[in-house]
Amino acid sequence: MRPSHLPHRFAAAGFTVAAALVAPTTALAADAVYGGSSRDTDAIVLKTDAKSTALRSIVIAWRATCDDGSWIPGGGTLTPAEPEPGFEPDPSELLVSQNAKGRFKGTQLLTHDFGDVAAAVTVDIQGKLKPDRASGTVKVKVAVIDKATGVAVTNCRVTQNWSASHAPGTVYGGTTSQGAPVVLRLLGTRKRVSDIYLSWSGPCTPSGSYWGREHLGNFDVKSNGSFGNPFSDEIPLDDGGRRAYDYTFTGKLSKTAGKGRLQFKIGETDAAGVAGSSCDTGAVTWKVAST
Repeated sequence: MRPSHLPHRFAAAGFTVAAALVAPTTALAADAVYGGSSRDTDAIVLKTDAKSTALRSIVIAWRATCDDGSWIPGGGTLTPAEPEPGFEPDPSELLVSQNAKGRFKGTQLLTHDFGDVAAAVTVDIQGKLKPDRASGTVKVKVAVIDKATGVAVTNCRVTQNWSASHAPGTVYGGTTSQGAPVVLRLLGTRKRVSDIYLSWSGPCTPSGSYWGREHLGNFDVKSNGSFGNPFSDEIPLDDGGRRAYDYTFTGKLSKTAGKGRLQFKIGETDAAGVAGSSCDTGAVTWKVAST
C-alpha cells in the first residue's frame, strides 16, 4: 500500500555536497532504545543504559539554514566522551558536561571542506531521560569561511526541539548504511507500520547531490513481519516540467529488531518531456532495534 503521508522534499541549494554523516561507532545492544523526531521531522535515535539514567549514543539529523539563503544538512551517530586536554575531539564524539541521573548535555565539534570554502560546525545537544520517553533540543551553528582569505562567507543555524519514546516491540530505532537515523513505529496490534522517519542523500546527474528528510507510513505488516512496497509521486514545476519521485522501502521486523532496504530516485523532465537532471541513492540498507 502506498504510504498515506507524502514525504517532505528539499532540493539541494547552496552547497551541492552535503555535510558527511558520521558512521556509527557502536552497535545496537540490549539496552534501552528510544526513537522519535524533531520539530522539523528529522529522525532521532537514542540508546541509554537499562535504567535510562545515562546516554550511551545518539543518532541525529539536521538542516541548518544560512543567511545567504542556502542550507547545509548533517548528522550521524555520536558517542558521549570526556574532553581530552591538548587533543582535538573526534567528529563522532559528543563532549559531555553532564550525563547522569536522567540528564545529558554535550557538544560536537567538526569541520567540513567544501572546496573554496570551509565550514566549522558546532552542535549542542541536551536532553532529559525517563523510562518511557525522552526530550530535549539540538542547536546547530555553522560558520562558513573563504579558505583563501579567511573572510566569513555566511552563517547557518538551526535550533529544534525533539522528543522520543521508549516502547519495546512498538518503537524501533537505528541507522541506515548512509549513517542517518531511522525510526519506525508499529501500531499496538503490530499489523501496521504507522510511522517511518529518516533522512537520505544521493548523487545527481549531471552534477550535484540531493538530501531529503522523510515521514512515511501506513505499511501493512504480514504475519512473518515483512512489509513495504514501491510507490511514486509526481509534481508539476513552475516552468511546465515535471518532477517524479520513485521510492522503494521494504523490511522485516521481529519484536526486538528489524532490517531492510530502501532506494529513492528523483527525475525531472522539461515542458517538452525531455529528461533533465536525476538523483538516485542507490541501494541503501537499514537496521533497527527495539529493546
